[in-house]
Amino acid sequence: MVGFDEIVANKYLPCIRDAINSGHIDSYSIIDLESQRTEIEMRIQAASVKPSGVVYLPNSGDRVQETPQEVIAAAVQRLRVPDVPTKVYIATEVRAHEAYLRFCVENHIDSLVEKPVLAPLVDGRFKPSYITKAMEELIGISAGSSAKHSVMTLSRYHQIYNQQVIAPLRARMERWEAPLTSFHLRAAGGVWNLQREFESRNDHPYKHGYGMMMHGAYHYVDLATQILSLNAEVFPERQLKLEISAFGAFPIDQHQRISQPIAGRFQDEGARWSADSDASFRFGETDVTSTFRLVDTATGRTVSLGTLSFEQTTPSIRDWDELPQGLYNVNGRTSSVDLEAQLSTLFSTHVHCYDIPRGVSADGIDAFARITTRANAALLHDEQYVSEESFDGLFHSDSNRQLMEHWLRGSEHRSSLASHLRPMQVTEALASSVLTPGRLATVPF
Repeated sequence: MVGFDEIVANKYLPCIRDAINSGHIDSYSIIDLESQRTEIEMRIQAASVKPSGVVYLPNSGDRVQETPQEVIAAAVQRLRVPDVPTKVYIATEVRAHEAYLRFCVENHIDSLVEKPVLAPLVDGRFKPSYITKAMEELIGISAGSSAKHSVMTLSRYHQIYNQQVIAPLRARMERWEAPLTSFHLRAAGGVWNLQREFESRNDHPYKHGYGMMMHGAYHYVDLATQILSLNAEVFPERQLKLEISAFGAFPIDQHQRISQPIAGRFQDEGARWSADSDASFRFGETDVTSTFRLVDTATGRTVSLGTLSFEQTTPSIRDWDELPQGLYNVNGRTSSVDLEAQLSTLFSTHVHCYDIPRGVSADGIDAFARITTRANAALLHDEQYVSEESFDGLFHSDSNRQLMEHWLRGSEHRSSLASHLRPMQVTEALASSVLTPGRLATVPF
């Protein structure tokens, strides 16, 4: 595995242990940065199953003679067992994803890369317009190989989103020959980063010029794209395109958007950056909202309308000034996802999936979901006018672990690299529009 942070150690190490015990893999090894050696050694000491090897690479600012690909190749070669198949799980900071993924693709090594797939950088700054080109190139190279490449994301094995929303919605669309005409999704991350943390922290993406779109939002871009793609799957004769326009809020906006008395308790109430400094020292966005339409390109007629919003600056449970040690939920995040998909005048399904804090610990959080459907039961005799179903005790990480388990067994097929081309194209469109506020971007569907 490339990257051994607390998420990997807490969420996926049990999957790796089970895969070893069941004979699907023999062992695991770690590649990480030299600067993380102390933290990595502590996690290894606490791990129930130890790695067979660890390689520490120089940090990006260190002078090395080798190219990044040569450094990666040397590290993998040190850890590989001759004549034994190798799998690579890529869990680095997203800006490093592409180099490791490219190495795996070009060398026919099975890989699983964390979401989002990649974030191209030019002169050290995020360049979203390069996403599609890089994705198409990697997918093209991988097409002629027996190696399999998957992407770790929330909404491919999810109990609610995939099993209770997408599958039944597809069945109704096919049965009634009804297009999806409206879709709205809002994902509220419930994260509070203090202004000084945007500059000081290395464990979140904002300081590299990308933000919410290349972080937690990708889970829900992928979910939205799966649902919007149902129109193309159910009506393959139609040529569709997505037109989307987005706006964002950035760390420089934060002091105007939060309570000054409460921020004062954290010594975080003042404007930290002047407006004229923003052009040269811009962080990635914290919040995004957008509107879209899905268009039949042959007729120019609108098929679907909707909104997509991905926001971090929403209610959290953070009440601490300094980030605590040993706490997984250091941001005090409490997620809330609200979506509705509608089939014109016939049917609508609405889902609200949100976190509920349990007890005094910020890590004691469960997820709860409520699904409400509305239908024209006078026409559709096997439907109810209104139905409601609730699900308690959910954990979003269960779907991630299920994907990991399938990948370790060699049976993963729902989240292939190729299947993430369109979600990454939508991500590119949104990120580009945010950087040029309100600019209309287009994605073929």
